[in-house]
Amino acid sequence: MIILMTILMQPQKSAYDSQARMKRGLELLESNSKNIVENQDGSFQVPSQMGSMSYEVRLIGQSWVCTCPDFEYRQVEACKHIFAVRMMIATKTYLRDEPKPKVFAEDAIPCDRCGSIRTIRYGQSSGKQVFKCKDCQHKFTEPSLLKKAKFSPELVTLTLDLYFSGLSLRKIARNLSDHFRIDINYSTIYTWIQKYIPIITEYVNSLAPQLSTTWHADEVFIRTRDGNVMQHGYSMGFLWNIMDRETRFLIASKLTEKRDVVAAIDAFKEAAKNAHGITPEKVHTDALRHYHSGVKVFPNAERVQSGIRKKTANNNRIERMNGTVRERTKVLRGLKTVETPIIDGQRIQYNFVKPHIALDGKTPGQVAGLDVNGWKELLGRAVRGSNGL
Repeated sequence: MIILMTILMQPQKSAYDSQARMKRGLELLESNSKNIVENQDGSFQVPSQMGSMSYEVRLIGQSWVCTCPDFEYRQVEACKHIFAVRMMIATKTYLRDEPKPKVFAEDAIPCDRCGSIRTIRYGQSSGKQVFKCKDCQHKFTEPSLLKKAKFSPELVTLTLDLYFSGLSLRKIARNLSDHFRIDINYSTIYTWIQKYIPIITEYVNSLAPQLSTTWHADEVFIRTRDGNVMQHGYSMGFLWNIMDRETRFLIASKLTEKRDVVAAIDAFKEAAKNAHGITPEKVHTDALRHYHSGVKVFPNAERVQSGIRKKTANNNRIERMNGTVRERTKVLRGLKTVETPIIDGQRIQYNFVKPHIALDGKTPGQVAGLDVNGWKELLGRAVRGSNGL
């Protein structure tokens, strides 16, 4: 019994498990959408598929929690009930233009005349949502974030969230078609990734995170056509990750063809640029000799070589994140080029979208003092910034 409970209490790390729960959540939503009820306090009551009971799903800070055994005992990031609620909100709010649940009340559209957030939906005009201000009685339409775009920013960011959460392009397109009657070719989703990830990346790289003076660095094999090393019959590149110890903020992710001195130096130069003047005093790395030259980008930094027997000098934090990267790239089945925007997208998802249990349900970006979260907010700020708004 003790062994069984120990197994149940261990966190689930497999991307396959996450996809399976997401699929069951979609099935639950499709079969029981009318029975998923929003409570007065903003929580949601989701019926159990095993009996007459139901579970409570609630958003606390930036993290979703559920009272079901799967979530409480297995410590998963999201159970099927949470996925069902998230997709229900996306369906009502983003795809069918229905009123937002109370939990998203902070997303109120401000009046473009007086700035009041006491606005209500007031019909539509030429297919656009009209709002009315309760204070000045002014009627206005929300300007489109993505000009000349066929699909809404909400749908674009929903697909980005699903993709970088672990679903493949084809599965996203199929689920949108099967469950929401929205027909999008999977290649369109990849076009959005190619178009908007660089814009968002430029924006997030302009932000100055509040970092500590202890960093971690590690590299991991990534299957790519440009790779310089052959492994198990595949061409492999190298992903260099540099992370802050205290905030777990991923400062840089650099994909290179080779694992050499030049690549190591390039990775640390990118970290220096994204750190905006903050320099480390210690950098924990593994035994790879090229780190010696890479760390020299910061003249006063000390390289601390980690090891299994060194309890105070291990690289566990960044190696755990590398495990997540490996699971994600299994779904991708490799990358076409080292210049792919997918690596930047994964860093954005890790820093600004995915809450961390070890950070009390906050994202690394929040802990680093960057008050911007979620793909929709990131895209909005990035596009407005690129347009000079």
